[in-house]
Amino acid sequence: MSERRKVFVIDTNVLVDYPEIIPDEAGEARVFKNPTVDLANAHMVLPSTAIRELSGFKKEHTDRGRAARTVLKYARMYAEKQLTCLRNVYSLDAAIALPDGRLLSFLPVHADFKGGLPFRPAEDDNDGQIILTALAAAHLEMHREREHSPFGGMERGIDWKDSSTRLDYTSDNVTLLTNDNGLAIRARERGILTSRYSYDLPEPYTGRRKIIVPAEVFREFWNEHKLDREIWELYLPDEKPLVANEFIVFAPDTNDGAPQEYLSHEDRFFRHIGRYDRDEDAIVELKHISEAPCRIMSDGQAMYMESLLNPKIAAVICTGPAGSGKTYLPTVYGIKACEAGKFINMVIVPCADHGTLGALPGGLNEKMVLDVGPVRNAIRNYLLNDDSYFKREFLKFRASGAPLREDALSLDAENLSFGDRIQMRISLLWQMYFRNIPVEKAKGLDFSYELVLYDEFQDQSPSDADMLIKRIGKGGKIIITGDIRQIHAPYRDEHNNGIVYATYLLYDTPTVARVSLLKNEVERHELVRLIAERQSKPHDMQGCPIGVLSCDD
Repeated sequence: MSERRKVFVIDTNVLVDYPEIIPDEAGEARVFKNPTVDLANAHMVLPSTAIRELSGFKKEHTDRGRAARTVLKYARMYAEKQLTCLRNVYSLDAAIALPDGRLLSFLPVHADFKGGLPFRPAEDDNDGQIILTALAAAHLEMHREREHSPFGGMERGIDWKDSSTRLDYTSDNVTLLTNDNGLAIRARERGILTSRYSYDLPEPYTGRRKIIVPAEVFREFWNEHKLDREIWELYLPDEKPLVANEFIVFAPDTNDGAPQEYLSHEDRFFRHIGRYDRDEDAIVELKHISEAPCRIMSDGQAMYMESLLNPKIAAVICTGPAGSGKTYLPTVYGIKACEAGKFINMVIVPCADHGTLGALPGGLNEKMVLDVGPVRNAIRNYLLNDDSYFKREFLKFRASGAPLREDALSLDAENLSFGDRIQMRISLLWQMYFRNIPVEKAKGLDFSYELVLYDEFQDQSPSDADMLIKRIGKGGKIIITGDIRQIHAPYRDEHNNGIVYATYLLYDTPTVARVSLLKNEVERHELVRLIAERQSKPHDMQGCPIGVLSCDD
C-alpha cells in the first residue's frame, strides 16, 4: 500500500450481484456506468470468507453459481500473477495491480486478531467473519496513518495481540461494500463504515409522457398524422429530448385543439397518442392499432399493442401492476400472429429459478405447468372476452347454466359442461401455438422466427437478463414483462433486476419500445385497481385498524 487509496472490503453478495466488479484480463469497462461507489482508484479487499462462500456456490446451476465461477476464475488469474509471502498477505502489502489501475488484495484474518476483541464470531458465522476482515483492514490502515510511512508501518510488524488500537480507532479510509441490511447493521455497530453498491441509474424511463401542448401543435399532429421534431422543439423548447419509440400523449391547452366533441377515451384508434419514429424524425400516429386483435381499454394498452404489432420493433419492455394486461395482450397477439404465419410459435420463458427442475416428476410441460398458468389464464380470458364463438356461448351459459353443444370440438361435446369445453379449447390452442422452456435451458438457443415472452423479468439477475435478451434470432421478437414492485427472487431489488437492466441496456434503441402501464389502467377487478392505487401510497393508512400492516411491511 505504497500510495493512499480508498480501501473497500467486498462482501459476497456484491460479488454475486456484480461479478464484473472483478475485471477480465482485458480490464474492459462494465456494462453499467455511474456506480453508486466510485472504485476507479480503489484498493479492493476480498475476504477469505467470501472466497469460501463463492467456492460453495460454484457448482450451482443458477445465476449465483455462474457469478461465483466468474469471480473465482479471474480472482485466481490475478492471484497467480504475483509472488508473495505470508507476512505480506497478512499486512495487505501484496496488492495486485489490475488492468484498469485498481488494486486487489486477499485478506485472511490473523489468528491472534480477534483474541483481544469483545467480538468473536463463530467460524461458521460468515457475516461475522466478513466484519472481522473489515476490522482487520481498518486496523492495518490505522497503523499506516499513525506511522506516516510509505510502507504503512509494516516494516516494524504488527502486534496482532495488542487490542488497544483496535478498540478505540476506526479508519475512515476503509468501507465495507455490502447490500445485506443485516450485515451492514452489525458492521456499523462495530464502527465499520458501510455502503451499498449498485449503479446510479438515470431517472426511470417509462417510455411515455403526457403533455399539454398549444392548440396549434395538436392540430398539426391531428391533421398531418405526425409532428416533426423541429416543430416539437420549437414550441416545447424546455422538454427533454425525444427517445426512440417514446409515446407522447397529447392534450391541447384549449378546446380548439381537437375536432369538436372529440373524446379520447372513446377513440378506438387513440389519435391523441403519437410515437417518436427515429427514421422519420417525427412523432407519428399509431399506425397499427387498427389491427388490434382484441379490445384496447386504455392509453397504456394502446401503446403496448402498437409496439407488439409494429414489425420494426423487435423487443418490447412492459411494466405495470397486476391486472393491467402485461401478459394478456401479448398472449392474444401471439395467437393471432401465429395463426397468420408471422411466427412459428410463441415461446413462454417463465423467469423463475428451476434449480431442482430435473427432480420433479413428468415431462417438461408437466414440470412447468404452474409457471405457465398466467398465460393459459390469459388464453381463457381471450376466449371469454374476444373470441366470437365462446363469447356468445358464455352469455348463453350465464343465462341458463345448462351444458351446451359444441360440435366444433368433439362429437361427444354435447355432454360436456361449458367449463370443460373451454378447457379443451385452451389445451388445443396451447398445443398448436405455444411451447415453454425454463430459463436455464434457454442458454445457447436461437429464437428465430419465434415470438418469445419473458414473464416476471423483475426476478432475473442482470447477467441472466443479458443472456435472455441475446437469444432473439432472425425474424424473432421478444416481449419482456414484469413489475418491480413485486420482486420475489433473492438478491434482487429495485436497482438490481432484469427489468432495470433491460431498460437501461436498450434505452433509445430504434427497434425497442418501452411501455409502462399505470395503476389507473388496471382492467381486472375494481378491487385490484383500488389495491394498486393504495400500494402507490403505502403509508397513507388513516383509519386502518391497529395491527394491520402496510403494503411495505
